[in-house]
Amino acid sequence: MATIPGTMMPTAYAPYPSYSGGGAPSVRANPASGVSINSPEIAQALVLLEGIAHLPGDEVHLRQMGVEPLFQSGRQAMDVIRSKNIRVEFGDMGDSLAHAQWIRDENLIMINQKYKGDFSKASLYAISEAIYHEAGHASRLGDAQSSLQEEINCLALNSLAYRFHAYTDPAYAQTASTSRLIADGVALYAKLFFDPDPNKKALVNRIIEKYGTLPPASPDHPIPLLVYQVPLADRVMREVQRRESPYSA
Repeated sequence: MATIPGTMMPTAYAPYPSYSGGGAPSVRANPASGVSINSPEIAQALVLLEGIAHLPGDEVHLRQMGVEPLFQSGRQAMDVIRSKNIRVEFGDMGDSLAHAQWIRDENLIMINQKYKGDFSKASLYAISEAIYHEAGHASRLGDAQSSLQEEINCLALNSLAYRFHAYTDPAYAQTASTSRLIADGVALYAKLFFDPDPNKKALVNRIIEKYGTLPPASPDHPIPLLVYQVPLADRVMREVQRRESPYSA
C-alpha cells in the first residue's frame, strides 16, 4: 500500500481488506451463561458479540489516528462482562436518543427498550455492536468519567464490529436505512472512521456534535502519542478551540 512521503499513513484505505478468517470464529455454547439479561434478544446479541473478530488492518488503521481499540475481539468484551458481573438488559431511557448506556452505579449495560421485540438479524447485529461499545466504557476503571479519548475508543469498537458483520454477512450492509440504531449508531461511525479523508473532518465534526464538551482525556484513557500525526482527540480539541475563538471566521 502506498504511503504519504515521510509518514506511515496510507494514502487510501481499502474499505474491506482481504479476509481469510473463514467467517465468525467459534463461540462458546452459551455466551449469555452467567450474565444477567432480561430478554431473548439480548441473549442472541451476546452470541453475535462473542463472535466478533476484527478485519485485518483495521486496528492498525485506527491506531495510526490515535485511537486505541480496547478489545481485540468480542470474546474479550464478553470476558469483561462476565468478570465484572455486568448486567445487560433492556431499560427505559425516557426521551433520550441514546441507543445504549453504561450505568456504573448499577453495574449495567442498558439497551434502549425501543429495540425490544425486534428479532431481525440486522437489529441483533446492531445491538451486539452497541454492547461492544458500552463494554469498552465498562472496561479498565469502568468509572463515570468519560472523555473525548474514551468516547473515540469506544466508537471505534462500533466501527470494528460493524465492519466485521458487514463483511461476513454482506446483506447486513444493505439494511442501514431500516433502523436508526444501524444508520446512526454503528454504520455511520464505520463510514467516518474509515473515510479516506486524511483529516477526518466529518468524523471530527460528528464527535464535536456529540461529545464536544467533554475533557480531552480521562485517567484510564490517555491520548496516545503519535510520531507523525496529530491524534484524533487533539484534532477535535483544536477545532473546538478554533470555533470558540473570538477571531474565528
